[in-house]
Amino acid sequence: MELFLSQHLAEGQELTEKEFLELLEKQQSLACRDKALVYLARREHTAFELRLKLQGKGFTTEQISWALTYLKDKNYLSELRYARSMIESRQRKNPEGRAMLSRRLASKGVNRNDAEQALDELFSEVRTSEYVMKAYAMVSKTVEPDLVLMKLQKKGFTRYEIKRAMEASEDETL
Repeated sequence: MELFLSQHLAEGQELTEKEFLELLEKQQSLACRDKALVYLARREHTAFELRLKLQGKGFTTEQISWALTYLKDKNYLSELRYARSMIESRQRKNPEGRAMLSRRLASKGVNRNDAEQALDELFSEVRTSEYVMKAYAMVSKTVEPDLVLMKLQKKGFTRYEIKRAMEASEDETL
């Protein structure tokens, strides 16, 4: 309806085949945008994720590009906001190091600048120690003590971050 009102069409107005095809294309682009908004209403997404989902729904590359540009222009789609949200969610459930999260963000199509900005915001020295200690508490329940360091490193924490967190923890218990 939005499209037909914006084109000032009247009921019963005849269209040429070219006009009809142009209207159809515009309507499908709006449908693509609306489907992307439905996805974004559920959670933040990257442009890469939305592109894959919309392709799966049969939208054309042009329709998807138009919809993504519209969403970015309106700030409905933000890689930075996605990165922050994803990092915060992962750290609540299953803390990981900066390196691992950087790889995860890259695999979701987040550009390097937005990923680095979000990581910088959410990985202060204090927070990193908190993430390590939370991961340590979880890991130490499931693996032998001599394997904890290796498991934390697999989660993307550096030896330095692990050592610093352990020292801070010891200082707090004294």
